[in-house]
Amino acid sequence: MIVQFSILTPILLAISLGYALLAILYRDRWSEELKGQVTLFLFFAAVWALGDALIYASADPESQLAWTTLSFVGATGVPVSLFLISCIYVGINRFNTLQKASVLFIIPIISIILVGTNSLHGLFYSGVTEQHVLNTIIWEVSYGPLYPIHPFYSYFLIASSVGILIYKYTASTPLIRRQIHWLIIGIMIPFIANILYLNRIIASPGLDWTPFLLLVTAGILVFGNAHLRLFSIVPLARSRIIESMEDGIIVLDQDHRIVDMNRSATIIAGDTFKDLEGTDGKVLLERWGALNATQSALIHRQDGDEIFEVRQNPLKDSKGTVFGRILFIRDITEVYRARTALQQANKKLNLLSSITRHDILNQITAILGYGSLIEESLPEDPETRSFMNKLNEATRTIQRQITFTADYQNLGVREPEWQHIDFVAQCAKNEIDLGEITLDCTTGALEVYADPLLQKVFSNLFHNTVKHAEHATRISISFQQEEDFGILIVEDNGIGIPDRMKERIFTHIRGSQIGLGLYLIREILSITNITISEDGRYGYGARFLIRMPKNSFRNAPDSDNLG
Repeated sequence: MIVQFSILTPILLAISLGYALLAILYRDRWSEELKGQVTLFLFFAAVWALGDALIYASADPESQLAWTTLSFVGATGVPVSLFLISCIYVGINRFNTLQKASVLFIIPIISIILVGTNSLHGLFYSGVTEQHVLNTIIWEVSYGPLYPIHPFYSYFLIASSVGILIYKYTASTPLIRRQIHWLIIGIMIPFIANILYLNRIIASPGLDWTPFLLLVTAGILVFGNAHLRLFSIVPLARSRIIESMEDGIIVLDQDHRIVDMNRSATIIAGDTFKDLEGTDGKVLLERWGALNATQSALIHRQDGDEIFEVRQNPLKDSKGTVFGRILFIRDITEVYRARTALQQANKKLNLLSSITRHDILNQITAILGYGSLIEESLPEDPETRSFMNKLNEATRTIQRQITFTADYQNLGVREPEWQHIDFVAQCAKNEIDLGEITLDCTTGALEVYADPLLQKVFSNLFHNTVKHAEHATRISISFQQEEDFGILIVEDNGIGIPDRMKERIFTHIRGSQIGLGLYLIREILSITNITISEDGRYGYGARFLIRMPKNSFRNAPDSDNLG
């Protein structure tokens, strides 16, 4: 070996040492996903710089070609490590283990063997030419027939890295785009220089600037991680979060085939993704009893010990075309048990309330009966009879209030449901003797999502008309739709309600049967965020407006949309 002094040698040795120190000092500052890949990149960069440093320290072609083998370890390893970093960054897990990543090193290993044995076959380098760069003898090589294997493969990896980063860029937030922008710069700068070197375009033939410019890549990786939030929890942890979620997620394509699912979903399904991939998702839904559920369904597993809720949402493109479906599966065992226990407790409380109310009403009936007997035996004293009448009226008021609680105790006990307005109104009509008053309902196929006590709303409104609407001959129910809500209108042609009473009729402090009934109406409707008000003109009839949010009304599923 003939040794020569070159200014490039100490510079490259310092750079090589810098790469090594960065790998050691910053090893614990990377996430678990990236720690190995970034360390690998810094290692290969250090080897590349070290190999070139020794090349420039040697003046004879034999020694330079020998050190080229060491340099080639770094030159072939850097593209692979950058490709692995890019894959991890965008969430591609195909090469996330050593066994999976090892396939990427097959061609680099072959290239290194060809360089090391070139003196035997001359297939990688076919000859050398002496060049002088910065007072340094550099033996510039001529490429052999097998040399293109190395650059083609390396540039393919680099192009793939940039391609997947650009793809990620188009579907990312501004913060992630800034990260990707710098990462692409870090990858492209040294390899543009390498392309210029290999094609003899730069002004210094034989001098490869790539190990120097890899400092840009290393700087972006190391300092960008600390200051630009490069490789922060977003988007690195995106796939990891999905995988670590307790909720199961299954993705179906437009033909209902399973194309993806997380670990929790495989546990719930009782099979591996490898076995379920590409199978018909309908089979799984049918097994769970959720095949015909448009939005959600419950799964009971292992004799009811585990209960899951399955929710389905369509996947749509920018034009609104459905191209698949995503299933969310949540373990609601504890919630379901708590809800069941609460329902049981409510049933027992309602039973106790019903028994107690029944006993109280029996006693009130007895009091009223004895009161009538006492009233018959009272002397014809106006003051005494006045006291007795007040006592009986107070007792009847208590009776009405206790009766009212029979309706109120069932409020909110059962879940809201879709109810056909015309059918509910007719049922309410059968509860109330309308006499000569006619009912005209023009709501058609309208359904409202409300508490099952919705029928009480109409029966109370009808009762209010019968008892207080003087000369009323008609009750009408109609519907009109506004932008953000629908309005159900219940009106009569009676005397109407004075302006000062329009709000007071819905309060429970009035102490009359009407007030309690209309108060109950407001409470029933409020469960599903429906409101009621009265805006009729006094002297022309009462007009109740029932305002419903846009998700609380619809046409029956087999009819046209509202509009």
